[in-house]
Amino acid sequence: MNPRAEKIFNGIAPIYRLFFNFQVKYYQKILTEAEARFSPLQYKTVVDVGCGTGALCYVLNSFGMDVTGVDQAAKMLAIADKKLQDTPTKLILASALEPIPLPDKNFDVAISSYTIHGMKKEERKQMYREMARLAKYLVIFHDYNEKRSLVSDILETLEGGNYFDFISNPKGEMEEYFQEVHVLPVGSKAAWYVCIP
Repeated sequence: MNPRAEKIFNGIAPIYRLFFNFQVKYYQKILTEAEARFSPLQYKTVVDVGCGTGALCYVLNSFGMDVTGVDQAAKMLAIADKKLQDTPTKLILASALEPIPLPDKNFDVAISSYTIHGMKKEERKQMYREMARLAKYLVIFHDYNEKRSLVSDILETLEGGNYFDFISNPKGEMEEYFQEVHVLPVGSKAAWYVCIP
């Protein structure tokens, strides 16, 4: 696990709780719009790595998918557990920087939202390997595109993440680990990096 990231996300979990409903609406809109172009909803099982408070898990479940959420921050998972208590979503405390205690190719789809931009390059490589190990058909990284805002620049600088390194060549970086990588815009400043393991 990344102790620094774990500490940060455990610390901000109460703030993320406040944005749960906003995030649910955001993900519902993205998945609904994506259905016309490309949809992971045709598949049955999905693992959300870095699930946080569970907003994306909630939406994927509402679309009929069998969902497992994974996060390394226990306080995020505690909130997710409460928010998802009326769903059959399974939650696991684990980090993608170590082998997640799940079998190879256990899910049709592995998805991660706004996680990889904050990782160092070596950590992103481990994340790519672990996501490819878990997924049979698709790996989707929902993250920033190159059209960042000044607010994003400031926040990412303060967070001390690796946003600027990540955004310099995400597709090329991912192509080292996946057979194919397609970039689909899902907003003015976000994209789905859809990868074939």
